[in-house]
Amino acid sequence: MKTVAGIGIMLCILALSVAVAGENIEKAQKKELEAQAKAIIGEAKSLEKSGELVQARAKYTESQAMIETNDAADAIKHLDDQIHKRVKDALGNSRKLYEARKYKEAVAMLEESAKLGAFEATVSYNLALCYHQLDDRSKAVENLGKAIRGTPGPKENLKLKQLLTFFATGENHGTVVSTDKDRIGALNRMLESVGLDASLEDELGAEMEGSFSDADSPPTVAPVSLKASIPSTTNSHSVAGHRASLCTALEGLKENLVSSAAATFNRANCAESNGRPTEAVRLLQQYLALAPDALDAKQVQTRIAELQAELAVSGPSGAEVRRLYASAYSYLAEGKYDRALAAYTKSRDLAPDFGLTYWKLALLDEAMADVAPARENFTHYKELIAEQAAKDEADLHISTLEAKKSKYDEEVGEAEDILTDLFNRGMNLTFNSGESRSAIHAKRARIKKKQDRKKNMYRVGGFAIPYPYAQQQLAAASEHLEVALALFPLGPEANELMGLVFLQANDGHAATKSFDAVASQRLPVSFYAEMRGGHKFDHAVKCELTYDRVRFVFLSSYDKKGMPIPPDKNAGEDGLGDLTLAPGDERHPFDSLELRISDIKKVETNKGMMIIKLAKEQFALAPIYLPTFTPVEGPPARRFANNYTRLFIRYPGLEDSKLGAEGMTGGEKFAMGYNLASAGFNIATSLNPVGAIQATQSAISIARIIHSAVTSLNVSFASWERTVDDQQQLLARQSFKLIPTDPASLAFVYEVK
Repeated sequence: MKTVAGIGIMLCILALSVAVAGENIEKAQKKELEAQAKAIIGEAKSLEKSGELVQARAKYTESQAMIETNDAADAIKHLDDQIHKRVKDALGNSRKLYEARKYKEAVAMLEESAKLGAFEATVSYNLALCYHQLDDRSKAVENLGKAIRGTPGPKENLKLKQLLTFFATGENHGTVVSTDKDRIGALNRMLESVGLDASLEDELGAEMEGSFSDADSPPTVAPVSLKASIPSTTNSHSVAGHRASLCTALEGLKENLVSSAAATFNRANCAESNGRPTEAVRLLQQYLALAPDALDAKQVQTRIAELQAELAVSGPSGAEVRRLYASAYSYLAEGKYDRALAAYTKSRDLAPDFGLTYWKLALLDEAMADVAPARENFTHYKELIAEQAAKDEADLHISTLEAKKSKYDEEVGEAEDILTDLFNRGMNLTFNSGESRSAIHAKRARIKKKQDRKKNMYRVGGFAIPYPYAQQQLAAASEHLEVALALFPLGPEANELMGLVFLQANDGHAATKSFDAVASQRLPVSFYAEMRGGHKFDHAVKCELTYDRVRFVFLSSYDKKGMPIPPDKNAGEDGLGDLTLAPGDERHPFDSLELRISDIKKVETNKGMMIIKLAKEQFALAPIYLPTFTPVEGPPARRFANNYTRLFIRYPGLEDSKLGAEGMTGGEKFAMGYNLASAGFNIATSLNPVGAIQATQSAISIARIIHSAVTSLNVSFASWERTVDDQQQLLARQSFKLIPTDPASLAFVYEVK
């Protein structure tokens, strides 16, 4: 008995000594982190004294990665106030210069204030006005594009895009009669949702082959489905909810918009996507006549030449090639890149001597970062084309492929490291971190309003990261991804990461565009969340959505105190269920819940999270949201969660999913009272805390982005810019132009409205 008692005492002493040793290690780690933070804060103070406010703020924010201190938090708030004041003063002074027509001086002042990073959309908008007045249309369009991407409000965004049409084409449609404005406004909203809520199919059908001989004659049409020739097995994601045809609506307004260059351009898009190339040529020529100085005139001329080349393909195969090209054009507009690739591949097999198809395939392969088939198709194109200039163009692409792939991998790797750290912290996955952070107590993410915290505590997923640090890191990741996407716009790894970043910016529409490129390469579209089922379980999960199933990869479980418990099997090599994947990647087994589409009865938005309903049970998903407080009440909460619910609709095709009302409900209006000003209902209509995040959307913006990459690519800037233009000719040609309904306002503003 004494021996047993002695062993018990020894075990107690051993356990106590281990606990003390662990506590001492934590204290030492905390002391080391505090010392690192103190040193960084010292650097920040020196920068602040020298007037380098942005750099000082970045250093204070960096210190929060080590340990949160009141000194750093107070300093960041103080610097934000100073930066905002400087930018406001600059806006006031530059407005005086603008109104005095001193546009160059106004540009200099605005460009300097843009470096401070505050009121970015407003500064960019006013820069666009100044450059327009200086007749520098490219820079005007570039800056207006920045303003558009930084303006999340749908109404304001549509107004800016109408101004973009004016800058790009010169169209100033102030003569639209008031009775048409509502119809054109509805049409403009449809233009924004092609591939989402609007389809391109119309009732006119495709041209009969006999109509191709005379471009001036009225086209004969056959009401057939152009897309029937593409096998359904090429589908990699479901696009549900096509409720209306954009092209039918546009056709109904054509008599009212005869003089509109934008409407004519859009009608050409519809004609091409519905198999009427002769009509498309005629309308594009009409567009150039209406807007002879359009910024995209050169691209439109190239497009006309390609359409005429399609029309020249003779015989039975020529008819089918034209059908397939029309299908590919429509698929590109809808973000179904795999189907576009399949259509071009079938076209190549039907007409192996038609060189243009190899060019299209090569550009699409290149955009997807698929270097080997891109090189092969560029080489075939060279062999079939007689013009030396065309051969040189193909050689240019071939010679840059490896350098671009190397730089792409580098930029994706940098972004992946940043996001891996953020999501590990945001879910408190301490066992994934190479450096132990057990010295810092992780706090559960909270709700902004204290009175709502207890009631809604289970509606917020994850753990708190200092918001300025999360915002700064997300912006840094997006800068790396912009370069990667400038190199390969459809690269799956870069688009998966950019989609995650856009979700953190609460921009579901932009996230969907990125995720389409991922789904088209048969890879899962993913996001991170906390899965809860009452008091039974609580897990951090990676949610993977594919065309036929949904999988929840378990990253950890949490005990009652929120401490993470590792899964039995490590969740991929990175512990995050493989943050990025490339086609053909092999994955190690991990713990997961895999559901077929038939297993899921409904997905629905419930305030700031989603409810997944199965046959006999249900659970909640609270998305991990890092850059600010997660909204849990009212329209902002429903809009936030709808971004994720829409992913279940678009990719697995769960069309019965229930979205939350994005406006204020009658009950909410009643509860708030009827005496509130209507402007009050627009408060917090959308969140965009990251601010600087933007997609690679135009050749102009891409040219700016790649300046940082050129030096390490050993490729001349002019050569590089040419390859960018070629890719944009394929991927951006199907974009639509918003139709102006009011005269363009060129008044300087203090706030974009």
